[in-house]
Amino acid sequence: MMTLLQVLINGILIGSFYALMGMGQNVIFGVMKIINFCQGELLMLGMYLSYIFFEYFGIDPYLSIPLVMLCLFVLGSLMQHSLITPSLGTKSFTNLLFLTVGLGILFQNLAMMIFTADYRSISTGYNTRTIGAMGLSMSLPKLFSLGVLIIVTIALFYFLKATTIGKQIRATSQNSVGAQIVGINIKLIYIITYGIGAALAGIAGSLLLPFYYVFPVVGATYGTRALIVVVAGGLGNIKGAFAAGIVLGLLETLSSLIVGPSFKDMVVFLSFILILVVQQKLKLREA
Repeated sequence: MMTLLQVLINGILIGSFYALMGMGQNVIFGVMKIINFCQGELLMLGMYLSYIFFEYFGIDPYLSIPLVMLCLFVLGSLMQHSLITPSLGTKSFTNLLFLTVGLGILFQNLAMMIFTADYRSISTGYNTRTIGAMGLSMSLPKLFSLGVLIIVTIALFYFLKATTIGKQIRATSQNSVGAQIVGINIKLIYIITYGIGAALAGIAGSLLLPFYYVFPVVGATYGTRALIVVVAGGLGNIKGAFAAGIVLGLLETLSSLIVGPSFKDMVVFLSFILILVVQQKLKLREA
């Protein structure tokens, strides 16, 4: 029983990262109706930025979160303005798919050139610490990450519902043509939205660095998980992404316990395929 509770706790802690990545994807999809296939690489860039701030400037990864957010927001905004917005005009999903995939490959190779393929990590006074309670242990960095996820989720909902820009983002998401008619600058909204999605990936990267290695293709695993979260939680549904991320983390840790760590990815992807099949059948029934 204690083992099961420990596994559930670990699943929730790991799922918080998937939820954060999925929310970043869903913010972008909700407005622009595109799936950002380089979201995992943006997380990788966030990890490297945190690594640089720590190694060269002595800034703790958690304290560097605002700096990483700002850097990734600026990068995401520039990507949107210079590359993605022009491609939106073609109204071709294929063009946008290849564009974001290509950007991901570009970021991976740039990281390979600058940092080489070596695995890099940081050492702090807390990255291996755990908190024990009632016979259970919780990783301090992962627990802190869960707290940050909750704060970020509340802040994101407040921003979207209570601020002027947030309301404009929601209006653009519901009807971009109508939003443009009433005077909303949808190109600016696209830029801000993509910047927010990139910033969320940067936060996840900063939170991941204290207990995980960073290397050029680290984003591949988390990018795939983010895609699963988006599909399972509902495209454009931020609440669904939050819930799906936690469920995915639980599924991963439970499958490790039941069938072994070597098969956890197989269980995750089989579940993803099952979700796609069920969704397709539901769509056919509705039609």
